[in-house]
Amino acid sequence: LEWADPRLTWDPKEYGNMTKVWVWIADGGAGGETSEIWTPDIELWNLESGLSETLDDSYAIVNYDGSIYWSRPGHLRPTC
Repeated sequence: LEWADPRLTWDPKEYGNMTKVWVWIADGGAGGETSEIWTPDIELWNLESGLSETLDDSYAIVNYDGSIYWSRPGHLRPTC
């Protein structure tokens, strides 16, 4: 999953030429999502099990230009 967040931009020269950071994104259980950044809400309508049960928590890669890449390993189980 990829998106852009202009609030997460920086000048790499001001931060030791750092061009990307990794931030933790977790489902958080009953209390809601536990995340260091905003993430889009995604849900399948005909999902047998919730996303928190079928996809693992993982890091997202945030680039200096505000682009974000987040891949959650796991399998979706839709019903037909």
